[in-house]
Order: sequence, then structure tokens, then C-alpha cells
Amino acid sequence: MQLDKELLLQRAKQYLLELASIYTPSGEEARATSFFEKVSKELNLDLKITKTKSFLLGKGDLLLASHVDTVPGFIEPKEEGGTIYGRGVVDAKGPLISMLLATWILNENGYKVQFAGLSDEENKSSGARELANSGNWYKGIIIGEPTSTTKIVIEYRGVTHVDVICNYESQHSSSANFNPILEVSKKLIEVSQLPTTYDKPSIVPTIIKAGEYVNVTPSTVYLHFDIRYPYGFKLDDILLKLKEEFASCEIKITEQVPPVKVSANDKIVKSLYKALLLQNIKPAFVRKAGTSDMNILSAITKNIATYGPGDSKLEHTSYEKITLEEIFIGITTYTKAIEDLCYSDC
Repeated sequence: MQLDKELLLQRAKQYLLELASIYTPSGEEARATSFFEKVSKELNLDLKITKTKSFLLGKGDLLLASHVDTVPGFIEPKEEGGTIYGRGVVDAKGPLISMLLATWILNENGYKVQFAGLSDEENKSSGARELANSGNWYKGIIIGEPTSTTKIVIEYRGVTHVDVICNYESQHSSSANFNPILEVSKKLIEVSQLPTTYDKPSIVPTIIKAGEYVNVTPSTVYLHFDIRYPYGFKLDDILLKLKEEFASCEIKITEQVPPVKVSANDKIVKSLYKALLLQNIKPAFVRKAGTSDMNILSAITKNIATYGPGDSKLEHTSYEKITLEEIFIGITTYTKAIEDLCYSDC
């Protein structure tokens, strides 16, 4: 099936404006159900809605996966001069629509490709975790995240969230000879490491809570640490540092996502690279300091990478915008990459 570019972009504009007008912060992805039910019929792709309110369309052992949820804060979508504005048009409803239309084209041309609009990526990635535990195995997976349209992500750092709870005997502030806040502050400064370079881990305190009364020292001090670390780094070294410094406190790991790294010579990476070159776009490989569903879904494939249209600098901002030309490059890249991958391995 060959589609006229203008007709394809009209459909992309229609779908993106419609989906962007549906407010889907993490936990409220079900609001998009009617959209995916309609698209399922129009694109002739079977729809499955999972327990986590993720949306799977089509069937196959090649997967194009993006996410439906956005960060909070609705922004009314609009289109001006071939550019679409609104919450989530970059992260990641623009890449999602590109993947959806590529899945349609590929299936119409006889390729067995599945699309996944996953839930909760901006929170705990429950959609990706559900898929990773489903028993499915894929020959290749492309994750749809904004990579400034020309870049391919081959590495993400890991993240571990840690709660530290320290309990003390309260004292009246007028006669207290010990202060939990001061004690914890010393330890906090000792263990914290702000982000510097990609290869150096960061230990960033993000929450601190203490105190119940204005004239009594706290009975409990609560801290939360956001820990980021690169592939190959031993997380145990960081956790040991926390345990030694906060030896008398309770330490809980509340979330853990391992880092992921793939080779530039992996099949899916090479296919994406070729697909961009065929459009006279010079690709670049990048590493991301954060995490994505690629970290989790790497467990169910040997071939995975992240690519998507949209300026990654606009993620989570009030200025999200994406051009229809970027959307078209995304559709073309996904389509050509899967065709190339299948040329030798389908």
C-alpha cells in the first residue's frame, strides 16, 4: 500500500489533534478508549485493552510501542501552519500517532506488526511491566519517544527510588540537646551526589519531611532519594553507602528500573539508521540520563532501540509542539526500519 503524503498527513493531523484533546495523565488513560476503538475500526487492526488500560492493536512479533499518558496539566491542542501544539504532542502522542499509522501501513503490506499504546510511563510504567510479564516475546521492539527526529537512543541509565525513615525520641525544643533535623542534614549532605556526567551516578534527595509541632523536635524524619546510574555500575555500592550512613534508620527500595544498553550494530538499531539515511537524514546515537519503557521491555526481546519524532527539549514543558513534517519522517522511519528488519529476519 502506497499512500499519498498529503492524505497521510491529514490523517495524522486529525488523529493527533483528537488524541491530544483527550486529557490522559498517568492513571487516566482509559479516557482514550473511544479514540482507540474508533481507530481500530478505521485502520482494520484488532484492539485489545489490557488491565492497566494499555491499548494493543494488531498482532505480530515485531512491536512499535509508545505511551498514552502525559505529565499533568492540560494544554488545549491547536494546529497552525503545519505545527501542532498541546500537552503530550511531543511526549509522546506525536511518536505514538506516527507508530500507529506505520503499523497500519505495514500490516496492509503484509507485515505482522503490533502497536502498543502503553499506560503509566510517566509514573511507574505499569503498562510496560504488564507487557514484560505477559509471556510475549518479540523479534524486535522500537520504543516511540521524542529523539529530536534524527537521533537513535541506544542507552538509558537505571533508576532506583529509596525511602529513608529515621525515628527519634521527641524533646521539647527549649531544652533539647539533640536535633534530628540537624543530624539527618549532615548525613544528607554526606551521601548526596548531584548530576554531573552521564557515567557518574547521581544520588538526589527529592523529598524531606519532619516535625509535628512548632515547639517539639521531630519524632520522625522522612527522606526520599532518586538514584540514577549508568549501565555497568554497581548499584549495591550506592545502597551500601546509604545503609552505612543511615544505619539506625529504615531503608526501603520503592522502585527499581535497571539500566539498558544496546550495540550500534544491533539489528533494530541498524535498521533505524538505514531508514533515516534513506531520507537523507544523518542519524546520531545518543544516551539518555533518564529512563523509558525501553529499560523494561528489553527483557522480552534481543533487538530494541528508541526513536521518535519531536524535539526532546520540549518534553514536559508548556511549549510542546511538533510539525506534521516530523510526524511524516517518523512514519517513514518506522515503516522502512521494519521493512529492512524483515528483509533478513521475518
